[in-house]
Amino acid sequence: MRAKTLVFMGTPDIACPTLTAASKAGWQVKGVVTQPDRPAGRGKKVRRCPVAAQADDLGFLVLQPERIAALKEELKSLDAQACVVMAMGQILPKEILDIFPLGCVNLHTSLLPLLRGASPINQAIIQGFDTTGVTAMMMDQGMDTGHIIMQEELIIDMQETAGSLADRLSALAADLLPRTLEALWKGEATWTPQDGGKATYAPVMKKTDGLLDWNKSAEELDRQVRGMDPWPSAFTSLNQKQLRLFAPTCLSDFDHKAKPGTVLPPQMERPDMLWVACGQGALGLGQVQAAGKRRMEARNFIHGLRDKQGFCLGE
Repeated sequence: MRAKTLVFMGTPDIACPTLTAASKAGWQVKGVVTQPDRPAGRGKKVRRCPVAAQADDLGFLVLQPERIAALKEELKSLDAQACVVMAMGQILPKEILDIFPLGCVNLHTSLLPLLRGASPINQAIIQGFDTTGVTAMMMDQGMDTGHIIMQEELIIDMQETAGSLADRLSALAADLLPRTLEALWKGEATWTPQDGGKATYAPVMKKTDGLLDWNKSAEELDRQVRGMDPWPSAFTSLNQKQLRLFAPTCLSDFDHKAKPGTVLPPQMERPDMLWVACGQGALGLGQVQAAGKRRMEARNFIHGLRDKQGFCLGE
């Protein structure tokens, strides 16, 4: 009788619960493939990537190639039935996809074909989606174009950040994977082709994507701040120095008559927040990080200003 064996591929924190779920579901993890460890932090010390660190703790073989294609013969030798991929950061070539008899299952954090690509969690918030979810997909050579096996939907909260949504989707993926693998193992999985005509895309996020244009509406800027929290983070400038902005946020539609970017007096809704005039309405910000400083509560930052109003951000 065939053994339930798999190779897991993933790199960041969001993939860790899914690796644990695969092991607890009775599948033998023959190997874990991650991106190579990279220098990180101010000291630029090489830091073990989260999935590799977890695999170390669980006693799994860890492989960290620059390109997955280089592992072809080693992956064949592992003789695994399936491959599970979550947030690996590389597209698998055909010679790797063909190694596994049950195929390669990718867990993508959107309801495909919506938001194919690298930043579906950020973009679901930035674009104002009410719902998102996780798709278990049979991988092909395209970018998130394979047949859908299962999907689970999740409602996006009003104060959702990219960080909080990632945590919830990570847990959802860990719940979805064992059911997906069981269906594949029993030959009961259904494969539904994606409608490419409905596809949208979520490209790789860049730090420059966080720059706020205060001429936009408070609602748009609210989504941008939350969708960039914690990374790459929304930012503006104050006295020609960068000021990073974070959730929690609050919206006000009062007619302020102020130039967009102007720091406003504290508002009744949330007097503890930093309030900024927008092209339409005003946006309250709960946390900020000035250049060379640590992230702090907005009320503490406000106390550090010489006056609580009249400053203009973005200049």
